[in-house]
Amino acid sequence: MLNSRDVLVTTTSSLDGITIKQYLRPLSAHVVAGTNFFSDFFASFSDFFGGRSGSYQKQLASLYNEAIEKLKIAAYEAGANCIVGLHIDLDEISGKNKSMFMLTAIGTAVIIEAHEKKQKIESSLKVDNVSSDKLQMLIKKNEVIEQAEQKKLEIDDNIWDFIIQNHIHEVYEYVIFKFKKSIAAYNENPNGYNDFRKKLVSYIDSLPDDERSLLVHKTIAETDDEKLALRLTEIVGELQILDLQRVDDFLNNESFDKQKRVTRLLCYDKPFYNKSDIEYLKGILDRMNNLFVERGTRTMKKQLLSSKEKEMWTCECGKLNDIDSSCSSCFKDIYGFSASDISAQKAISFIKYKIELLEGLL
Repeated sequence: MLNSRDVLVTTTSSLDGITIKQYLRPLSAHVVAGTNFFSDFFASFSDFFGGRSGSYQKQLASLYNEAIEKLKIAAYEAGANCIVGLHIDLDEISGKNKSMFMLTAIGTAVIIEAHEKKQKIESSLKVDNVSSDKLQMLIKKNEVIEQAEQKKLEIDDNIWDFIIQNHIHEVYEYVIFKFKKSIAAYNENPNGYNDFRKKLVSYIDSLPDDERSLLVHKTIAETDDEKLALRLTEIVGELQILDLQRVDDFLNNESFDKQKRVTRLLCYDKPFYNKSDIEYLKGILDRMNNLFVERGTRTMKKQLLSSKEKEMWTCECGKLNDIDSSCSSCFKDIYGFSASDISAQKAISFIKYKIELLEGLL
């Protein structure tokens, strides 16, 4: 499934061996930063070498990457899968005794042959030369993966930076293992949990889109740890990585408790929607209507000192309850949802509303 991160970007006006099927339109993206963005550069010269500042380069790279990401999102919205002719300018804007830097990225949105793009990328994986930095990175990567597999990896700031910068998905399961421990120790060390979660979000966000979506949704679907499932669901919302196809797979789970996780996931969004998503949502809606039915049993009970009968319901746990109340024993409603869950009725109403809005827009 194509998304903005899959959009190919090149500075050339054409691609060797790749056919451009259609030119769509010119695009531009702007990133503005105040002069204080660079104010710390000259506070420390410890990383200067040959007249260049590592901090300065890092900040410029951040602006550069943000502008390109905005351009890729614009291309995705235009229906393109490639941007050609990328050009970037950095200008200073002054006025009223204030200065700002503006980085402008421009390019042309085009549609290229998808299979040719894939072949081009695959052919580029082999290179004639490998730098020593690349070799050292691969050595360290293998060491980190091995330590993670042995559950001996200490995830300090340096390791976080390394696995984030190099998008190392192979340590995902170990990182989640450590996250579970952090959740369990929240009451004793809330700051430690918050710090770990912040870095976990950055790590997940650094992974390729298809990879991170698969890993996170798979963990939510399979884990028996409700707290972990809840925290990862929140991250799905924060990063907007909801995958409707994978959410639909949740409903195939034999565990009702795991099926219920769909209702919370569907409260979050994807970054973009298209017409096929409407069909996915309709399919999910039909399945939810069939799956999330009353699990309790309705019954009538005679009232004391009256010939009238009162409607009640019997919970799966065996407790008899008023029809409008949750179970006084297990605290679940007649559909099997607890107060901390997003109820099936609420989720279904929200999906219907979302479908209605999307049909009016697409």
